[in-house]
Amino acid sequence: MVASFDLHPLTVLGAAEERLVIWHVNVGAALGESRLSGAWVLERSRVAEIESLTRGYPVVVTDDARVGGTAGIVDVDATVETVRAAIESADEKFDEHQAAGGKLIRPQWPVIVPPEEVSLTDSQVDVVDDYIRPVLTLARGLAELADAWAAFESLRLARAFLVELGGSVARPLPLAVR
Repeated sequence: MVASFDLHPLTVLGAAEERLVIWHVNVGAALGESRLSGAWVLERSRVAEIESLTRGYPVVVTDDARVGGTAGIVDVDATVETVRAAIESADEKFDEHQAAGGKLIRPQWPVIVPPEEVSLTDSQVDVVDDYIRPVLTLARGLAELADAWAAFESLRLARAFLVELGGSVARPLPLAVR
């Protein structure tokens, strides 16, 4: 069972005139369910509800949507670079271990796709309103990035010589927050 401290939600936020589109994404432990864990479209005047959905969470914004009280703004590009750097570091460590005489098969490291490059399926495009689509698309991209990170962490933890690169417990997606 996953403990609540293993859950690391972030909020993807977009604006549509007088409404805010909010999507929660779990970037922590994989639960075997969708990482997209909640979606809301609220009038900007519903301040208390918006605060309850964003306060204390790191936020990814798709446009000029802004709210106070968050845990900071996620720099998606820097987050992707952090993930790629961790994988490169593990691959270099693998090379060193192999050069020292280890007869190992190179892991199939996950391919890291920037969240902005992920697209919705045809069935999703047909049923999602235009003002929701950018937020859902980015949320899906972040969910896929979190899945790729979880796959990397699984590969890292399966090799004793790579554990030193991040500890003996799977880490949540390393968000670059400003």
